[in-house]
Amino acid sequence: MGADFDDFFKSEYPGVYRAAFASCWDEQVALDATQEAFSRAFARWGRLSKEAWPGGWVMTTALNVCKRSPSRPLPAETLNGADEPTVDSDLHVDLQAALRRLPLRQRQALLLHYIAELPLAAVASLVGCSEGTIKTHLSRGRQSLARELAPSEGERRL
Repeated sequence: MGADFDDFFKSEYPGVYRAAFASCWDEQVALDATQEAFSRAFARWGRLSKEAWPGGWVMTTALNVCKRSPSRPLPAETLNGADEPTVDSDLHVDLQAALRRLPLRQRQALLLHYIAELPLAAVASLVGCSEGTIKTHLSRGRQSLARELAPSEGERRL
């Protein structure tokens, strides 16, 4: 059981953490939510490992833990890796606010597909709708974000 779970943990952890972080924008909350989700999965691993996609269960659990946790925006320098250029902190605040204003399904589709890097079929399974519906949510979500985050005339974002 341990080796199977170790392999599962190593393969799924990065995507679960990215999705948790993108949903709450708080590193500690995302770490706690990811840890809690994998802890619960380990406790149920005998049964959960027989499911078609246990990663979906862990992802959903982590996102639900994030939803129940208070979050705060992180400073831009925390969001950037060492090799990444510094990005305007206002853009991060704007992006966080814009994502939170999206309808739930659009936000879920964007986070799961682009941040957690899940394929459309997996996103559809997690959200509980068809792949075509997920494509619609992705398209509408991208359009909404583009409109909200477009710089005003004379304003430079990056």
